[in-house]
Amino acid sequence: MDYFILYDGNIEWKNLLPITFTRPISEIRLGIFTIRERWEKYMGGKALIYTKKFLSKKYSFGLDLKKKDILKNILFINSSFIPNKKLIQVIFDLKENEAIFFKEKMIAIKLSYFYYKKNFQKIKKYKKIYHINKVIYIQYPWDIFINNESVLKQDYTILTKGKSSFNVFGNNHLLYKEKIFLEENIYAENIVLNAKIGPIYIEKGVKIMEGSMIRGPVAICKKSILNMGTKIYGSTTIGPFCKVGGEIKNSVIFSYSNKAHDGFLGNTILGEWCNIGAGTNISNLRNDYSKVTVWNYEKKDFFPIDIQFFGIIMGDYSKSSINTQFNTATIVGVNTNIFGYGFPPRYIPSFSFGGIQNKKVISFQKVCDTAEIMMKRRNVFFSFLDKDILEYLYYLMDDITSFVNI
Repeated sequence: MDYFILYDGNIEWKNLLPITFTRPISEIRLGIFTIRERWEKYMGGKALIYTKKFLSKKYSFGLDLKKKDILKNILFINSSFIPNKKLIQVIFDLKENEAIFFKEKMIAIKLSYFYYKKNFQKIKKYKKIYHINKVIYIQYPWDIFINNESVLKQDYTILTKGKSSFNVFGNNHLLYKEKIFLEENIYAENIVLNAKIGPIYIEKGVKIMEGSMIRGPVAICKKSILNMGTKIYGSTTIGPFCKVGGEIKNSVIFSYSNKAHDGFLGNTILGEWCNIGAGTNISNLRNDYSKVTVWNYEKKDFFPIDIQFFGIIMGDYSKSSINTQFNTATIVGVNTNIFGYGFPPRYIPSFSFGGIQNKKVISFQKVCDTAEIMMKRRNVFFSFLDKDILEYLYYLMDDITSFVNI
């Protein structure tokens, strides 16, 4: 298949805020890959992205539909679903105007034609419907860390099939080596890798400093750095170009984010370009052991969910100062600057500046200046596309209704 389209379901995109404020669902990372990368590996073709208009310029990847454009014999896939072998088999068997459903939710549809104004999600008549009973469905941000272990193991199997691991030189301890896969150019000295419970996959160019300990299942993506004495527990993914330290458990850190110092991070999602200050700790369990409540952007309130272990969900470009103490189940928006005494609120709006009160707002010029400096340190250019996305969000930040309707 040459190409296919990954589309963002409107309900899923809203429910996955604040992670999706700055990206399509298909650019969410869990396991070893992003959702898009995983679908491309399974499908053997290029994924085009159908997402919110304000995100589409950066993430179009070649899909630039005009009002008169018509696509023929095209496959649409809901990007909230994680592919597996059975699902892929059914997808390849689809014929024109046939669809696949999980319960009441459409996973994929093959259309004989599609044009700009057509809403394929409202089609009611299909030539045939297939039903899939077992598939991972990412509806909320916490579904990322909940499903990270099973997806990581699945990715490990795909990546290592028929391949041989590289060796790592130095005085290191690799336990259950048959479940540890190392790519080339990894630096490690006096570390412990323990794959008894689950596999460990380390991509090329990773640097692991002395005294670090990793217990699988864990993925460390390309050119990330683990500082001295880092402790990483299972079900954790460290994305590309990150710097981490301290203690991390059952968390996913997207690319270019830092948690470089001591402090605990558990059951947490950090977006891109985040920075966690030295000594920051995140509670992932209430003192009374009860289930948590979580902020919902559409309801503008906290609502209960059936989860006990929950750290924080942090949007892109957000930062915490040294010794910040986050409460269980905290939601942090995009580009926040968190500091001050006491516990920050459990919902921190985007572009907010401060601690307990969070009544100040960062100026947009400061937002851009900080992003440019931060990205330049990693030899990455703060593009006009990045700026346009942040600007769009910035001038909607006082109108939550606008946020959930974009």
